[in-house]
Amino acid sequence: MLIELGGQTLDATDQCLVMGILNVATDSPVSDSVVDVGDAPRRAAALREAGAAMIDVGAQSTRTGAAQVSADQEIARVVPVIESLVAEGHLVSVDTWTAAVARAAVAAGAHLINDITGADPETVEVAVETKTPIAVMHMRGRPQRHREVAHQYEDVATEVREYLGGRASEIEAAGAPAVWIDPGFQFGRGLDDNLRLLLDLPNLATLGHPVLISASRKGFLAEMLGHGALRSHDAQGRPGMIEATIAFNVLAAWMGAHVVRVHDVEGVARALNVSTAARALQRRDRSERAR
Repeated sequence: MLIELGGQTLDATDQCLVMGILNVATDSPVSDSVVDVGDAPRRAAALREAGAAMIDVGAQSTRTGAAQVSADQEIARVVPVIESLVAEGHLVSVDTWTAAVARAAVAAGAHLINDITGADPETVEVAVETKTPIAVMHMRGRPQRHREVAHQYEDVATEVREYLGGRASEIEAAGAPAVWIDPGFQFGRGLDDNLRLLLDLPNLATLGHPVLISASRKGFLAEMLGHGALRSHDAQGRPGMIEATIAFNVLAAWMGAHVVRVHDVEGVARALNVSTAARALQRRDRSERAR
């Protein structure tokens, strides 16, 4: 798949691209990913050097119980960062579920709106009016309060796939130039739900949209490691979280993810070379057999 973003064409045919996380929030569960606004350009340069094709800038934590940040505060944090990163030639997404923030971020130069709510109507309007690609995620409930709604699934993979396919079609019909889709790992999912979503990525990829996943250092990885069911902020510091993140993202790439959003860019980017080589060989072999 070729992905058009910020006037560039990114090749995700066999290669899974890396989106580096740059937090200017104050209470992210992954505290070592948080930077001051003034230090953001240095961190972004380091992420690009480590292998990030794009940088995701966010100022509002999604974790349960996170501090509320007003739209004005969010804008004050993300806009100067986005302006400086775009001036340095970075491809930039803004991680927000607030339309006013999305609009200000795009005005500052952001190339992608990353809205975990599945894209509120007002945020879709921003994408349509400004001709900006938008990423949408499946999640029951609202950010920071998604644990308050029922999360029993008859068939989680089918529900997520049908929702994202339908929502992406609606947004494209409204006039957005491109829609990325994110199955929403960890958000109201049990361990088996997350694994079923991982295994369904080949089917999700057939929808024809760039598939973005965000599973970096999330709590369900700690459960896989035997640390018990933990929320993401409680899972940090448990042994093996970075290794589990790397393994999960390599599997996701093999399953068909086009972009992985991660904190630990260098380790993930290096490991993805394995899936890239295997997928490229698989494609060549299939092509030769078809001749």
